[in-house]
Amino acid sequence: MKNKAFWICITIWIIITFGRMLLHQPWIDEANAWEIAKNLQFGSILHSLKYEGHFLGWFLVLMPFAKLNLWYPYSMLFINWIFCFSAIFILWRFAPFNNWLKVFISFSFPFLAVYPVVARCYAVGIFLIFILVAMFREKIKHPVIYAVLIFLCANTSLVAAVGVFALGLILIFDLYKQKNIKDLTICVSLFLLCLICLIVQVIGVDNSHLPQGEIPILSLNWVTGAFVFGKIINSILLIIFIIGFGFLLFKDKKSFGFISITYILLFSFFQFIYAGNFWNHYFFYVYLICASWIYMQNQYISEKYKNYLSILLCIVSLLLVFEFRIDTSVFRSNSRVLAEHVKEHSNSKYIFLSKVFLAAMPYLEKDNKKYDISMYNSESENYDITLDFDNIKNNLSENKENYLYINTCSPIPNLSKNGKIMKFVLDKNIKNIYCIYKVEIYN
Repeated sequence: MKNKAFWICITIWIIITFGRMLLHQPWIDEANAWEIAKNLQFGSILHSLKYEGHFLGWFLVLMPFAKLNLWYPYSMLFINWIFCFSAIFILWRFAPFNNWLKVFISFSFPFLAVYPVVARCYAVGIFLIFILVAMFREKIKHPVIYAVLIFLCANTSLVAAVGVFALGLILIFDLYKQKNIKDLTICVSLFLLCLICLIVQVIGVDNSHLPQGEIPILSLNWVTGAFVFGKIINSILLIIFIIGFGFLLFKDKKSFGFISITYILLFSFFQFIYAGNFWNHYFFYVYLICASWIYMQNQYISEKYKNYLSILLCIVSLLLVFEFRIDTSVFRSNSRVLAEHVKEHSNSKYIFLSKVFLAAMPYLEKDNKKYDISMYNSESENYDITLDFDNIKNNLSENKENYLYINTCSPIPNLSKNGKIMKFVLDKNIKNIYCIYKVEIYN
């Protein structure tokens, strides 16, 4: 590519994202996917998906590295980074956008800080979605390959499956219009097989373990929090964008149909089934990019309207460049720091009141050494509720030093019972997010 803007942008993007990726310490969901891929066989992984909440694709990608216990976490982080880098490359190479729009998309918070850094199943899904949108005009020439890519993408995550469901409907409609019965039959068969695979993976889904913040409620707070401004300004911006994009995309039936199907399904899912997190909600932005990409490929749309759409998408992308509302548990898990502290006190007893310990497990397992660790009441985030004299005492070891790991760095009051006093002495403050206390009992 001779595009200087591409080389400048991609070089800066690589330096920033690769550096952040190397410094990233996986949080619970990342570590849990690695543990599942490492410790479970194929049948057991299928059974675990109803608790994990994601499809099989990412676990299969991780399996060769996890089974051999290779280079955790860098193998996992690098694989994820490669998928996101490839998605950005496809965007620059094939998207019919101007350079400014491509720059704003590349440096938006989702594509600069979330998907290339946090190793989950989403980057591989976005990579496949971008391939499918890049092939959109030529899909009738290669319908079976297109259908196979849809099958693969749908099995990465539910939010990705929503997008390729819409693309699959468009493919079937186009094949039917052209009376291409042979390819239509093959593609419909692949889609039915895909549907069966997805149903097998979601049968018996258990969402009873969801934390309070992820239980869906009839609220638009997550919508009005789309940008960094207050609710009123965010709502005004959303209304402007809905009217603007709706008016423009309506001029192309396929892009309008795509955005309508994906947005209705995503909105319904987040409102009634799973509230989702910011990395899920960013798929509204991903699909807005895809709908605009499809729209720009329509040669019958005037350049004037395409320019209007580019301006609107530039504004949205620019607004998403700025984001300071980060989730500390995701971006500052300090899982390696915790694991190193445990290793330094390998002959001690550790008691965890936080599930963040699960993020440190792959680090600890690399040494094939057993550590004396207990967890209790890990679902609660409020230590005033979980700290109980008897529960703590029952988890202590009489012949070892005992440490308590908890999601607070506020002074913990002494506990007392039957003439005994339990004292908590701060041992390590991890960036004022998590703290480790030495637990001592006195008569």
